[in-house]
Amino acid sequence: MRSGSDGGSRAPGRALVAYYMVDRARIGRYVPLARAARRVGATHLELGFPFSDPIADGPILQEAADRALRHGTHWADLLSAIRETRSILPTIVMSYANPLWTRGLERSLADLRDAGASGLIVPDLSLEEAGPWRLAADRARLDLVLLASPGSRLARIRALARASRGFLYLVSRYGTTGGGAISRPSDLAPLVRTAHAAAPGLPVYIGFGIRDRASAASALASGADGVIVASALEHALARAPSTATIARVLRPIASAVRAVGV
Repeated sequence: MRSGSDGGSRAPGRALVAYYMVDRARIGRYVPLARAARRVGATHLELGFPFSDPIADGPILQEAADRALRHGTHWADLLSAIRETRSILPTIVMSYANPLWTRGLERSLADLRDAGASGLIVPDLSLEEAGPWRLAADRARLDLVLLASPGSRLARIRALARASRGFLYLVSRYGTTGGGAISRPSDLAPLVRTAHAAAPGLPVYIGFGIRDRASAASALASGADGVIVASALEHALARAPSTATIARVLRPIASAVRAVGV
């Protein structure tokens, strides 16, 4: 993962990515949120930009996006959030394609670069449509992270790994983000091995359904290099928006990450 203008490069060992939805109501609070995540072991921050039709997201993240949109959250709030967090943790942006495309792809990616983002995840961007996005991201010095699913054929996993930058995002199970059991390590391990063989040195991070020590340990048992925690954090923060909440959610997951070691 490229560093932002002030952020560090990818931390050694296994990664723990903490996700926060960008919300105008949170502007000014991202510094303590990011520092709390870092204290318990997070290595990256993922900032989600709210969208009205988040097709990959389950109810928790849909509700978070709805709240953010009701608060009037817009592009400037995302850039402000990146500037707040970039010196604390490498910051990745998650946005659906439409908000980026309608503003102008080159302009949007330049904004993210100038704000200090390290990378970009576009969950509704397919491999077949990624070519122009990859070129634009390379010009903006942003890592464009592609997603693979548990149903992806091994040939497609190889192609996705070779095209992805920063890391490959492996979805843990069928369905949207949030609750539900992740796939067994024995089912995910062939996908992880295939990605590692196709793109040596490219990490594979697993997301969707990572909510506690057990789910994180199961994901990492597949050979993955890190986990991404989103819905579990947003669900808890919606009820109790505090740094103590972040510690409570992330600490057991960070413990599972540390147990795997380098």
